[in-house]
Amino acid sequence: MAATDKKRALVLIADGTEEMEAVITIDVLVRAGIEVTIASTNPSESTSESVKCSRGVRIVPDTHLSALPLPTPLEDNDDDSQYYDILMIPGGAPGAKSMAESPLVHRWIVAHHDKPGVLLAAVCAGPTVLKAAGVAEGAKVTSHPSVREELEGFFDYQDDVKGPAIVVKDERNRLLTSRGPGSTFELALKIVEEVRGKEVMESVRAPMMFP
Repeated sequence: MAATDKKRALVLIADGTEEMEAVITIDVLVRAGIEVTIASTNPSESTSESVKCSRGVRIVPDTHLSALPLPTPLEDNDDDSQYYDILMIPGGAPGAKSMAESPLVHRWIVAHHDKPGVLLAAVCAGPTVLKAAGVAEGAKVTSHPSVREELEGFFDYQDDVKGPAIVVKDERNRLLTSRGPGSTFELALKIVEEVRGKEVMESVRAPMMFP
């Protein structure tokens, strides 16, 4: 994990990821001074191949997830530099399905969920990846309505969310979830507030000229 004054985020993407959810999050976090690494989780494991998102937009990731050192808890080891402060999973049904089927993605999620202080975030179909990894069972979550039935029973699903409640926070699991592209700005700003504080969040939000 990063030092207090410098936070790091890992955003996972795959073919079929919802590009708005990925790019909005990345942009807002960068504006807040958070160092963002974009990692592809495609099966090809290419470190230079672009990712084709759900509407055809291509994103060139910084790396492939397999090229990053997987954090491994060790007794009497105070070096937590391999952990990220934030692990974010965008939606987009095909991208989420691909991640949900990836044992490597599961290992990264489990490692970060088990690390105190790490913030997990997922939007749209992203929470299905958390379920596939077997983490945060019973947590309060929301999602795009299209995947609600997949999540009910495993999570404490929050359905009627709107306005300020469009971002659902589960304190025990340090987890933020939201519904889709239209709520991603609010999710990203909430991530900023959680890791950098309300003052920084408001300084990022104000120049964006929200109505």
